[in-house]
Amino acid sequence: MAKVRGIGGFQKSGKLNKKSKEVHRVRNGREFVHTIENPYDGPASKAQKAHRSIFGKTNAIVNLIMADPAQVQEWKARMEEYNRSVTPFSPPYPKRYKTVRQFAYFVISEQLKQTPAAKRRKAQLPLTLPKGYNLQIKSFPELSAAEIYEILKARFIVFVGEQHIHYTDEDNIDYLATHFSIRKNGLVLAYARLFPSADKDVLTIGRMLTVERGKGLAKYIMQQIVSYAKDAGAHTLRLHAQMHAVAFYEKLGFHTAGETFIEAEIPHIHMEMQL
Repeated sequence: MAKVRGIGGFQKSGKLNKKSKEVHRVRNGREFVHTIENPYDGPASKAQKAHRSIFGKTNAIVNLIMADPAQVQEWKARMEEYNRSVTPFSPPYPKRYKTVRQFAYFVISEQLKQTPAAKRRKAQLPLTLPKGYNLQIKSFPELSAAEIYEILKARFIVFVGEQHIHYTDEDNIDYLATHFSIRKNGLVLAYARLFPSADKDVLTIGRMLTVERGKGLAKYIMQQIVSYAKDAGAHTLRLHAQMHAVAFYEKLGFHTAGETFIEAEIPHIHMEMQL
């Protein structure tokens, strides 16, 4: 008799044929055979090899973390902070983690899965959206009620849920702005708005965010904004960058202009790009 772990937990015991990987079971008086597929046996496809590589690397890193009490405490604090930020409306609907090992495995495996995007950036290839992702550029009157709802939901997820910014998001600028969003199945996964400034021929970028990271969505949407601004005849793009994002904007061609300041209790700095 053997216990076999399934998706929903341990299934009922049955007689295991180790050669064919089949388990013979009797449940509620009915007999059936369940096949166990071991993904680490036999020939593997390219995708399976990539999965095994990530699995092995992640396990090795997590084992090193768990062997160091100081790192365990640090990761525990990160896990608690992550659990506080998770909301039931956060696509792709992440779960709260109960153990440090599970949380560390999740974080590190996600980082290792980002290697295709990193390779693309290193090769400086033109960005394209993944299959199923769509870019939407609309003025406020062109947006439907559902589209506006998804934009506000994404802004809530990032600015309130993740960054704990408790300031009024609706500032009436949305009425004047052009709204850029990358969507999949109707959900907003990256977003920014572009609106006119008091200075002539100057446009301002605001509410820049990404819900799904590691796929180049932020860089793609910024490139679309720059192209749109040039076509609109603007000479300068401006934005208020959070300090951790300064390097990202500098790679796109922005430069700092002025001293740091506090906005929504977070350090920011003015940045500009000449078109």
